[in-house]
Amino acid sequence: MLKFGAPFGTTLFVCTHQRPEGHPKPCCGQRGGPQLREELRQMVRDEGLDGQVKVFASGCLGMCERGPAALRFPDGQYMLGIQTEDLPAIFEELTGE
Repeated sequence: MLKFGAPFGTTLFVCTHQRPEGHPKPCCGQRGGPQLREELRQMVRDEGLDGQVKVFASGCLGMCERGPAALRFPDGQYMLGIQTEDLPAIFEELTGE
């Protein structure tokens, strides 16, 4: 096993988990998680920050009833109920701008 520090400073994991049709519990995949992740990734790319900030898809992060959810590292901030209008503020937090 190899271990080393990540080559980028900030990482955001956005839940894109998809539950089977008819499942009683909600999921971020059906609440816009994939689209939110893609919009944030594009914002990072547009600013040329892809080498410093990463926005990854993740499996279930829990709190499904309050999703879409995301988890930011290295500080471990948990974000719930993310909407499109939240993306500029999230981007600023990710990039420090």
